[in-house]
Order: sequence, then structure tokens, then C-alpha cells
Amino acid sequence: MSILSMLAQYRDSLKGASHLETTQLQLINLDLFKTRYQERWPKVRSRIFDTCEQFISSRIGPGDALLRAKNGFVILPGPDRVETAESFTARLELELKAFFLGTDYLKELGLEAQTVNLAVADLFGKEAPESGDETSGKGPCEDGAVADQPVPGPLTFSPFSLSFEPFWASATGFVALHRVRAVGRMDATGPVVRDHLLCPAEGGGALRLAFDRAVLEKTACALAACPVPGIVAVPVHFDTLATVKFRLPYMKSFEVLGEAIRARLMLRIANMPMDAPAGLITEVTRFARVLTRRVMVQADQAGVRLDRFDDAVVDIMAMSAPLPAQFERRRAVLERVNERLCRAGRMLAMEKCDTPQQLAIAHAMKPAYLGGLAVAPETPILTAPYRMALKLPRAAEREAEPCAGFPF
Repeated sequence: MSILSMLAQYRDSLKGASHLETTQLQLINLDLFKTRYQERWPKVRSRIFDTCEQFISSRIGPGDALLRAKNGFVILPGPDRVETAESFTARLELELKAFFLGTDYLKELGLEAQTVNLAVADLFGKEAPESGDETSGKGPCEDGAVADQPVPGPLTFSPFSLSFEPFWASATGFVALHRVRAVGRMDATGPVVRDHLLCPAEGGGALRLAFDRAVLEKTACALAACPVPGIVAVPVHFDTLATVKFRLPYMKSFEVLGEAIRARLMLRIANMPMDAPAGLITEVTRFARVLTRRVMVQADQAGVRLDRFDDAVVDIMAMSAPLPAQFERRRAVLERVNERLCRAGRMLAMEKCDTPQQLAIAHAMKPAYLGGLAVAPETPILTAPYRMALKLPRAAEREAEPCAGFPF
């Protein structure tokens, strides 16, 4: 069944819902497999995705919809699902990682899982048919198998626009830092995805480089249109900075920017393997500092090893807020991480505070920055810095922490 047909059937089950809490699964370390298998990679990739899809399908409800993204999967919740989206995502993440470890050819495969709140209007494009528009599983051609196989075009990343996620600074109570998000559809009629999910994994490092440069270029245009104080954290894939042949082209993208624009940019290094050699982490972050005055690193709270960052140049370490079910297990780790970061003159940013419970948990960790739907929604236009009162479920705002936030 085509994605169009699947979404058309799924639409019937929404019953007027305005938003969906979807589960997005991103497979990482695919480049490692591509390099290893070379000409065999297309078949190996197909086997990996088929295996993952079969495993996931056996663990979702009959009303859930499972869609393939360019380097992962998106799961749309069915109307009869009892389990909360957070619990479902956490359970599926644990089961998939255990499955990978127990499967010989998947042991080195990484996974990033998140719950993303999508508007139904974003999920279905204007071309998506209303229920009843399709009278059979076949397309306009008599042979349905042919109708579901579009002619492949040149491999590229999906068209995207930018949105800006506010980060609340605990030291000042201001929002003066925004995280740049690339937002688009994984295909013409598929759901909205963000950042490097828009970039096909089979395109390799060269395509990610082109994507990172395109995001940087659009960000520079947004900054030029909003000539006010404030910093934006623009994403760049770790491999773009770690691969020597990609560094010079990416650096050239900065050379055409004016100093006023560069002064407002912060590089946010994404998809950094937590087991990367300390020397490589140091090399990559120092190169990033050549390009921008501040450097943020996305880190996995479950796998981060701060000793690998002893000689690195990192101003902010960003981590996802833990799910309530995971909090007690990770509390001690997060408290130690924040303590070590403060001693080293660095700051912690807690991202994906998407529910009031996650916000309360993250706030208790006393990070320098907080971001997520429960803090403030993303905006399509960059705004000037502004003061914002943080809305907490049952706690008043705390006093500013001595190591928290840039003094905007």
C-alpha cells in the first residue's frame, strides 16, 4: 500500500483530532555500515529497514500507522491506543536497542527516539485525498504495482523552511537564544519531520554537507531580516566537521557572511557519537570555535562520557529532558553532569521539555537553559530577545544560578 493510501485510511480514524503525539525513530551510524559494505550497501540497507519495520510492526497496535522516513520511522498513534505517547516511545526505544544488541549485524546500529507533537493540518498535505476518494488499492493505472512506484529522481534532501525554538535562560529570565530547526515533509504527502531526518541517509556525508550549508544560508537570511540582539544555534552534523574533505566547503559558507551575522551564530553539533575518540571530539569542537564564538553540543544523557570532553571547546551541552518514567533512574547521572559542567565553566541546556511534567523535572536539574513545547512553541519568524515568566506546574521560579545562561 502506498503512503498516500495509508494516510487516507488513517485519516478516517482521527475523528476531529487537532494534534497527534507521534513517535519518531532515527537510525544513526548508518554511514558506518555504508562504508563497510560499499557496493553491497543498498541491499544491506534494505535488509536493515525491513528487519526494523517487521520488529516495530509486531509491537504497535492495530490502529497505529508505521511510516518509513529517509533514515528512520514515524509512528502515528491509533485511536484505541491506551498507552501514553511518552511511555510508548520509551518502551519502543528500549526494546529496539535491546533487539539491536542481540542481532549480530545490528549491534553497532544507533537509535534516537523522540515524541513529537504534530498538528493534523501539518500531517496531511493539500493533495492528500479525503476518505472515499480512493475506491481501490490500485492507483490511476490498471496495474496497482506500477502505480505505487514513482520514477526516482536525483537524490536530494527534502525542501524545508526554518522555525526557531526559544530557549529560556535561567540567569536572566529572558529568551535571547533560539535553536534553529529545519522543518519539512519526508516526501510529498508524508508527515512533517525535522532537521537531519530530512536528509536521506543513503546520500552520505556529501548530501549532509549540502543540507548543513543550505540550513546555514537560510539562517543567515533570517538573521539579516531581524537585525536585533540575540543568538541562534544553527545545526551542523558531526560528520560534516569530522570529515576533513567537508570542512573547507563548510568553512567557505561562513566566509561569505558578514561579521554582524557571524557574531550572532552559535554552532550546534548534532549526532555526535558519544563513544567518539576524545582527540576527534577536541578537534571537531576547536574547528567549530574557529567558525563561531560559541559552540553547543547535542549529547545523549544515557551515553555521555564527560572525560572525553576535557580538552574540547564546548560552551553548552544540550540534552533531552528525561521522560517521567525514566527520571529516577537518570537523576543522579544528570545531577553529576550538571555539576561537572558548572565546574568546567560550561552550561547545560535541557531540550524537549514538551510536557509540564518534563519541564518540572528539567527545572529541578537547575540547567542554564530550558527549551521545548512546555517552555514556548517554535515560531516561523525570529524575534528580538524578550523576558518570559516560566510556567511551572507546582513550583515558583527559582533564583538565578551562578553558572546559568549568557548575560544577555
